[in-house]
Amino acid sequence: MHPDVALFRLINNLTLVLPAPLSAFFRFMAVGAPFLFGAVFILLWFFAARQAAVRRAVVLAVLSGVLALALNFIISHLWNRLRPFAVLHHVHQLVAHAPYHSFPSDHAAGSFAFATVMFLAGRFWGWAFLVTAVVVAFARVYVGVHWPSDVAGGAVVGFLAARVVLAERRELEPLVRRVVRILPRR
Repeated sequence: MHPDVALFRLINNLTLVLPAPLSAFFRFMAVGAPFLFGAVFILLWFFAARQAAVRRAVVLAVLSGVLALALNFIISHLWNRLRPFAVLHHVHQLVAHAPYHSFPSDHAAGSFAFATVMFLAGRFWGWAFLVTAVVVAFARVYVGVHWPSDVAGGAVVGFLAARVVLAERRELEPLVRRVVRILPRR
C-alpha cells in the first residue's frame, strides 16, 4: 500500500474510535478554520497588547495567505488530483466537497502562511497559530477530503508564501502602513 494511502487510512479511520465531541471539533476545524482565523485576526486587531506590531503582523499574515491561495490555485490547476473519497472505497467523509483539486490543500496553505508570519507578533502568537495550523491539516485528512501529502504540500506552499512576503516586507511597508491607518481601531 502506498504510504500516502496508508497514512490517510490510519488518520481517517480514527473517525471510528474517537468520541463524538472530538469528531465534531475536527469537523469544525476542517471547515471553519478560515472563520476562526478571521475572528482571531479581528480580536488581535482591536485588543492585542502590542497593537502596532500585531496589526502589522496581521496585515502581512493576510497578504501571505492571499499569496498562498494564489499559488495553490495555479498548482491545483496544473496538478488536478482527485480527493481520497473519489479514489478509495470506504472513506469516512464527514464533510461534503467536490472531488477534484485536492493538491495542495488551501486550508493548510493559508493556515501555515498565517502561522509563519504571526511569529512576528511574538512567540506566543506564532506557536498558537502553528498548533492551530497542524490541527487544521490533520482535520482535513480526518474528515476524508485530503490526502496527507495534500496538507503537507499546502503547508510548504504556505510557509514559502509567508517567507516571500516577509522577504519583501520593506517594499510592502507603504501598503501595510496604509491599511493600518485606514482600518478602524478601538
